[in-house]
Amino acid sequence: MALQHTGFFMLRSPLFPVNKYKAVLDTDIHTLLAQHPHFVYALYIASKDLVAEIDRWKVMPGEFNEKKIDKLRKSLYKYWVRASTRSTPYGVFAGCTTGTIGEQTSFQLAPIAASRQHVRIDMDYYTKICHHIQSIPAVNTQLQYFSNNSIYNVAGKYRYAEYIIVNHRRKYLLTSITETAFITNILQQADKGLTIDEMVDIIHAEDDTISVEEATAFIDELIKSQLLIASIEPTITGDDNVGRLIATIQNIQEVDAFRDTLLQLNALFAQQDFDVQRLQSIVKTCEEKFPLSLPKDLLQVDLFKSAVHCSISEQVMGDITTQIQQLMALCTPQKGGGPDLQTFRQKFTERYESQEVPLNILLDSELGIGYGAANEQAVHAPFVEDVVTDTPGNGNGQTINWNMVAQLCLQKYEAALRGNLQTVELTESELKQIGDGETIAFAPSCYLFGSMIADDPQQVDAGKYQFNLQAFGGPSAANLLGRFCSGDAQLGEIVKTILEKEAAEYPGCIIAEVVHFPEARAGNVLIRPVLREYEIPYVGMPGVDAAHQIPVSDLMVSVRNNEIILRSKRLNKRVIPRLSSAHNYSFNSLPIYKFLCDLQHQTTVGGLFWDWGIFSSREYLPRVVYKNIIVSRAYWYMKKELYTQIGKTFAEQKAFLQTYREKWNMPARVMMAQADNELLLDLENDIAIGLLFENLAKVDVQLKEYLFAGEVTVVRDEQQASYANELLIPLHFTPKEKPIITTISAVKKVTSHTITRSFSPGSEWLYVKIYGGYLVGEDVLANYLSTQLTEWKANDLLEEYFFIRYADPKPHIRLRIKNTAQPAYNQQLLQQLESDLQPYIQSGQIAAIQCDTYVRELERYGSATMEMSETLFYADSAAVLGIISLLDGAEGEMYRWKLAMRGVDMLLDDFNFSLQEKKELLAHLRTGFVEEFGGMKLLHKQLNDKYRSQQKEIYSFMNREADEENEIEEVIALYEERSVITRPLAMQIQKIVCEQLQHERAHWDIISSYIHMFLNRIFVAKQRKHELVLYHFLEKYYLSQLALVELAK
Repeated sequence: MALQHTGFFMLRSPLFPVNKYKAVLDTDIHTLLAQHPHFVYALYIASKDLVAEIDRWKVMPGEFNEKKIDKLRKSLYKYWVRASTRSTPYGVFAGCTTGTIGEQTSFQLAPIAASRQHVRIDMDYYTKICHHIQSIPAVNTQLQYFSNNSIYNVAGKYRYAEYIIVNHRRKYLLTSITETAFITNILQQADKGLTIDEMVDIIHAEDDTISVEEATAFIDELIKSQLLIASIEPTITGDDNVGRLIATIQNIQEVDAFRDTLLQLNALFAQQDFDVQRLQSIVKTCEEKFPLSLPKDLLQVDLFKSAVHCSISEQVMGDITTQIQQLMALCTPQKGGGPDLQTFRQKFTERYESQEVPLNILLDSELGIGYGAANEQAVHAPFVEDVVTDTPGNGNGQTINWNMVAQLCLQKYEAALRGNLQTVELTESELKQIGDGETIAFAPSCYLFGSMIADDPQQVDAGKYQFNLQAFGGPSAANLLGRFCSGDAQLGEIVKTILEKEAAEYPGCIIAEVVHFPEARAGNVLIRPVLREYEIPYVGMPGVDAAHQIPVSDLMVSVRNNEIILRSKRLNKRVIPRLSSAHNYSFNSLPIYKFLCDLQHQTTVGGLFWDWGIFSSREYLPRVVYKNIIVSRAYWYMKKELYTQIGKTFAEQKAFLQTYREKWNMPARVMMAQADNELLLDLENDIAIGLLFENLAKVDVQLKEYLFAGEVTVVRDEQQASYANELLIPLHFTPKEKPIITTISAVKKVTSHTITRSFSPGSEWLYVKIYGGYLVGEDVLANYLSTQLTEWKANDLLEEYFFIRYADPKPHIRLRIKNTAQPAYNQQLLQQLESDLQPYIQSGQIAAIQCDTYVRELERYGSATMEMSETLFYADSAAVLGIISLLDGAEGEMYRWKLAMRGVDMLLDDFNFSLQEKKELLAHLRTGFVEEFGGMKLLHKQLNDKYRSQQKEIYSFMNREADEENEIEEVIALYEERSVITRPLAMQIQKIVCEQLQHERAHWDIISSYIHMFLNRIFVAKQRKHELVLYHFLEKYYLSQLALVELAK
């Protein structure tokens, strides 16, 4: 079997039984807290301010009006319900238990007194303690300092990342300092650590006329500028930070008081009671002993719950993994690590081709190509100038895909509507039609995350259970386990064993842990023990010795066979980065850190999840199941606009909710979901109803079905009380055919044998880039190439050609000319092209004309259909050149978009699309673009208003009988000439693609790309924005035509 368990799993469960949430609904708050000291303890860790406010209310009730009391009740409701219903670890509101795979399923938790707490200080506060102690002269002189591990040298300057504090958070900046002999000598030797005195000696060895005071002041400046980092700096991986700090200052008499305070804190951390007074002692000690302001969340606590029994049977585990394996057909087939990595790969190939480039220079936006950002120059485009969007369209964006999974979603949604179903079922045959899970390029090390829904373990072993799938992904089983390994040494050892097996899947390569300290509070999530043999430290202290560190300055980057290869110069091995943490690195991260983290995913597909796609914002969506697996819970989507339709009194809100629940069959208990946070709402309780409408007044609200509503669960304690649960199950995936891992020695051996990918200058393909402004490019296309290429074709000087408009980031035309029989003609054509365009060059309108290697996009268009696609591009280019040569001035611009609509429609006709198929494809494309551009309500309104204002013109230009009246017969003739070539190609392409992928709509994806390229050619600039509007117009038009067909029946 492709998916196999690793012998263990992690059970996560709340502090209280699932039915305990009711206590907050019908018990006096003060009585509730008095009866539940464990909750008060948990609440103090999460919000000591709330505990203080509740205490103040008890002592001085007269100072609290109804509004204040209501706010307190709602806050308490959130925390109490969390402690009963949410299994995600947070302080001691929920805890972890390590379980095993065995003969039978059994879950029995031990009393809470048997649990263990791992207490540590907030990383932000700890960092400030370190910096304060470092500032003391007696400490400063005895510390070792290391080179900032982000440093690199370019053109006589050292460039590196340093941080400043903005709004109490770190903000990293790329800065530089001029190279000097003093700095160079210090940095070279500081790799192994230097004291200030040792650095003074280095300066004196270079120039003995410099005084000790001057040398010390110079070194202090290097430290302040963060060119040198003290050994006292917190580590992200490795041993306990506080213990390491104590060892560092152990023999420094001047800070004995700080050392004793740290020892006192460590002793308090180690105590395992649930006494709030101990927590208060920690707070008081920090307040009194350190001259620093306390953070809101001073303590970070992980709860490890003990169990009498915690196991899942081999049979059940096998059944679940088999079903997940079958569901893996739903995984998106695209791999590549996300759009930033794909753009990077493309830019790298364009600029560096087969070169190997240092990573730090490559990702420096001033020296290389940067990472994660792209810009488009402003161009006058009247058709879309008035459309306001949240996100600017990028001319190099991806085409929105229509695939078999999207088609299945459509079928299930329509089935639910027809049958008024609350549950839709996926079948094995449906999944097999989509694909084989065993052939998916999934990560060898992965995890399964979800909840076991059953009344007792016996039912589970009898197969009478459901497993609620919350996540299945990678690229490592340690992604969600890493942060808990610091508090559980046994868990850490188990995880290391799993990661050793993961490393064995990459022979000849090094799997290296990315170690980065983005901002102090993020350290609470990132901190973990050393889990891998090698680490890549970047603005963060490593946990391994120098021999097992791979600094970013040691890393080289190349692209081979469309795969990004990272190589260690020192070790001469391929390096594959990993981040054993759940840190959201996509948000506001340094380019190198984000690049390394994105690179984890380049050879694997994304995770398994059910995506309703264009239907996601419907008011109700049913549960989706496959055998024992709940693939997607039912959910209700309440739009913010609803709030304006409801009266402002609470009675009116309750009445509305009752009607709404009846209409959409909403149960009394649901989970209100905000990102990955969920809160149980008992919609028969006033507090919960108030919370719902408070949120609805601000944002759209998503409500998901609550799966533990029966209050009898598979996880029990010794009193047989039932608990909610989450299971985190590490897995190992072995595909039917193991992928070839490109190693350094094999880089040049792995090539495509089916079709030539690259054509260098002098080959049968001439590839020319003509750099100039967008409007200059339009002029060259419309007034020169439109006639010249036609003439060359008529004189048999070329076989085919095609062009696209591009920006990297400067705008240019990419022209490709094919001469298979007579490649020597290409040199003649190039010379004439350069000669003819001299007036543009002399006037400065064209900045450059460059020849380049043509690299086919085989991944996008397929080896078997690449040459046919090129012929289709030729037919399309010829038609577009003819059309744009007819357009003139402002009037021409108002024709351009209408002709583009007609061109898309006729291209779909060439592929024999029915009216219904046209509507479905354009609906999918439109939805994707709306999301790309922000998806806000204003955008929908603008597009609808714009369509209504242009509806008459659209109907006219899409009507063949009105071509003569619209004076577009010449344009339609050009499209028809295109169809003469395209139509027979379309039949072949459809046949090949559908046979390869074994689905009748498999060719829709490649057609989407053809449409995208056509629109790229016909519009001068802002193509993505034009696509957004045109897809909306076409979907609306096709909907209206379908309605007319229905009326005519």
